[in-house]
Amino acid sequence: MENENDGNPIILAGFSQGADMCIRLIKDCFKDQEINQQLVACYAIGWRITEQEIEENPHLTFATGENDTGVIVSFNSESESINESLMIPSGTKTLAINPLNWKTDGTVADRSENLGSCFTDYSGNIINEINNLTGAYIDSTRGALKVTDVSPGDYPPGLDLFEEGIYHLYDYQFFYRNLQENVKTRLDAYYENNL
Repeated sequence: MENENDGNPIILAGFSQGADMCIRLIKDCFKDQEINQQLVACYAIGWRITEQEIEENPHLTFATGENDTGVIVSFNSESESINESLMIPSGTKTLAINPLNWKTDGTVADRSENLGSCFTDYSGNIINEINNLTGAYIDSTRGALKVTDVSPGDYPPGLDLFEEGIYHLYDYQFFYRNLQENVKTRLDAYYENNL
């Protein structure tokens, strides 16, 4: 930051444990107001963040819309039939924003709002793209992102530690084009507010 950044805007993105590391990074390194003001967004997808963590770290702000800046964007995808998971254990509520309509409440986003689900190989190359694959809404009890219009059998968890209906491996893939567009939207908002 001292030698290479030169005051440029910062976008962090991580998935699962990488998302946890992004959250730890902003907790520890973005307390400095000057650095915090450079944050466009921290996309901490596939990891939970609670209201308590925000309260304990007043320099953290959770996203409330599609173009706020200096915020954390996070969600955990699952089927409508799931009531608890490793990512959101029973009795836990995580903060979440819906990547289709950028709302934090239970407003349902129809699959027509999904700009494109992109499935990649291990090198990150897109091998399949499907427009309008899923809809989604935030579960008000646990904060999970409930994914509609797909069958758990068609999108297996891929890891033994997750049960069928946990879409953890698809958090980025299901909402790829919406997330891609949102990075541009937030970056444009950042420049508009900081010029």
